[in-house]
Amino acid sequence: MSYQPTQKMRAKLNIFVFPVLFAFACFIIVNLFKTSITDNLKYQTLANENQFGSTIVKANRGSIYDANGKILAQSATVYSIIVNPHRVYEQQQKEKKDDDKEENTVTAVPESERMIDAAATILSEELGGVSYDDAVKKLTENAENSQWACVAKSIEKPVADKIISRAKEEDLGDLITTDLDTKRYYPQAELAAAVIGFTNYDGDGVYGLESYYNDYLKGVDGKIISATDAQGNEMPYKNDKIYEAQDGNSLYLTLDMNLQYYVEKYLEQQVEAHDVQNRACAIMMEVDTGAILAMASTPGFDLNDRNSIYYPNDEAKLAGITDEEEYKEMYAALREQQWKNKAITELYYPGSVFKVITGSAALEEKVISTESTFACNQGIDVAGTLIHCWSNYSHGTQDFTTAMTNSCNPVFIQIGLLLGKEKFSDYFKAYGLTEPTGIDLPGEATSIYVDTRDYGPVELASSSFGQTNKITPLQMITAYAAVVNGGYLVTPYVVSKIVDPNGNVVKTTEPSIKRQVISEETSATMRKVLEDVVNTKGGSNAYIKGYSIGGKSGTSQKIDKSNETGNENLYVSSYCAFAPADDPEIILLVMVDEPTARDQNGSLMYYGSIVAVPAVTNVLKEALPYLGYYPEYTEEELEALGVTLPSVEGESIDIARQTLESLDLQVTVIGDGSKVTAQVPAKGSSIPRNGKVILYSEEDYETEYTTVPNIIGYGVSDVNAILTNADLNFKVGDGAANHTGAVAYSQNYAEGNIVPVGTIIEVTFVVKDQG
Repeated sequence: MSYQPTQKMRAKLNIFVFPVLFAFACFIIVNLFKTSITDNLKYQTLANENQFGSTIVKANRGSIYDANGKILAQSATVYSIIVNPHRVYEQQQKEKKDDDKEENTVTAVPESERMIDAAATILSEELGGVSYDDAVKKLTENAENSQWACVAKSIEKPVADKIISRAKEEDLGDLITTDLDTKRYYPQAELAAAVIGFTNYDGDGVYGLESYYNDYLKGVDGKIISATDAQGNEMPYKNDKIYEAQDGNSLYLTLDMNLQYYVEKYLEQQVEAHDVQNRACAIMMEVDTGAILAMASTPGFDLNDRNSIYYPNDEAKLAGITDEEEYKEMYAALREQQWKNKAITELYYPGSVFKVITGSAALEEKVISTESTFACNQGIDVAGTLIHCWSNYSHGTQDFTTAMTNSCNPVFIQIGLLLGKEKFSDYFKAYGLTEPTGIDLPGEATSIYVDTRDYGPVELASSSFGQTNKITPLQMITAYAAVVNGGYLVTPYVVSKIVDPNGNVVKTTEPSIKRQVISEETSATMRKVLEDVVNTKGGSNAYIKGYSIGGKSGTSQKIDKSNETGNENLYVSSYCAFAPADDPEIILLVMVDEPTARDQNGSLMYYGSIVAVPAVTNVLKEALPYLGYYPEYTEEELEALGVTLPSVEGESIDIARQTLESLDLQVTVIGDGSKVTAQVPAKGSSIPRNGKVILYSEEDYETEYTTVPNIIGYGVSDVNAILTNADLNFKVGDGAANHTGAVAYSQNYAEGNIVPVGTIIEVTFVVKDQG
């Protein structure tokens, strides 16, 4: 019997086997085609990823400069300190094998332990914020699988070099290495911090200009692609590809750091003097272009140490918290608040500064003129609601300029009602108060205002003097600028140009006019009215000798917060001034939120004319000469300035007396000598006419001293008498010295100071009212 397969059996077998073999062959062919042709790019990429490694080349972030080219932010090369825990693991495994081979051998300290101890010692001694235990943990944690652990970032080159040098001395091989990195520096520290902003630890901008212009500043990282072995180590490869990093562009700002310094210095003085609870802010802007020359939020913070809490009031809040979670929550909230740019991110009731908007709209619509008269009887009944004037007396009958000078609420209520809700709303919108200004900074808040349909007589009345709608300080100054610059609403901006690493200008900012809100004629009228507000009655608190300035104060009650807390003494004090008054170049707004200081009589000082004006006048007195505007005195002002004291030292007593008396000065001689050996005040001092000059006539003279008395709160004549009795010279400073009811607000030498007899005490006077 044959066991060989028959022909029939072979045929049946082939019927089943051949299709299977054919299908398998087709599968192989299709997959080879797919792998080599269709998915070639995919598998080539995978192969490259396994065969080639890449190294990131960090791009340098662009710098930020002020208008004069002063560096405000720049990046510099620093180092990250890296350890290789796997290196320790490998050594430990080697030691374990050696121990297994020589079980009874007693050895010295294992090499792995020596490595750990040496590395941890170096790191803890050279890196201030890293403890020995922290370093040990980094060196040993997940050592089997980890070849990279960062111990510290942003380490300066000298420190990094010292660490690597010591590691070589200890023969640690590649246990400690460094990686190149960049660190952002802010040379001006706190100056303009809220405007400049800062970057996060990944180098991306998160606040201020750093955030808004992040795409321009950050650049594009480069890459080096090279061949690697199975362990990921680089191998020589002739076709290495290098993609160069593209450094970021730089910003040139409209901010002038000198002006910024003036603004921050005097704003901080007012915050301290008036124990301000909710910070303060200020903006200085070019009237015609919208270029921001200075913008400050005070108290601020140091951009190089932004996580610290800088405001003493906030530190006090944290000090009283014992619960850890509550502390963290409060700390985060306070830190976030100090980072915010108050000038653009927070809303407020503008108060009487807003009267320039109501007044200009009414003049433009011709529902009033400057000759129109209005009555004030301490209050006005509007639809059954009595709305009081800020004053406790009647202003009587006033024309428009007088009403603006007195900041009379009943008059502006009448003007608002004459204008009507439709027109009032139209101008509120036309002045840009219903939308963000469009400034090139992040976080600009949107105003809260009454819709035209919701205006009743009472809402319109309170809106007309700035006590209903909430806007940002930036919106207010931009609208105010339109009132005095010919009627043109401009878009404020901070960056003037963007420049690439080669010095080519990538982008420039041109002044942008949105619309003309009022006519040139109405604007000229408003400039004259606001100049009169400063100069009327012998000069207001904002009066500065030799300069023509226009301005308006504002004091608003924080009604919403008062209702919420039950505290009725919550106010916002502000002042907005422009100069020169006849042809404005700059405008300055100062806003102080919740002043709490009280005067010598215990009265809360909260009027804008008291709290905000000193910052405005002090800034302008420094800023205007810096910008090329010098005082031009009237004859009366020259007389008030007194005389510049000449030097008479070395002269005979008789000649010196004759010289000084010819300048209408009194002379007191101390000593029996025949020549002047010293004089008080010193030469070059500006001394009032009829002032007293002390002449010493002996070589070994002893200077006579006197104690400076307190004159705050006294009238001009009383101050003169007090200082004269103390053998001191009295000089009237800027402000409202000639205004009825003016009292001393500040003195250049504080009470109790011991000064030479004859020292000049300069006193600033103010009127304690809203006008």
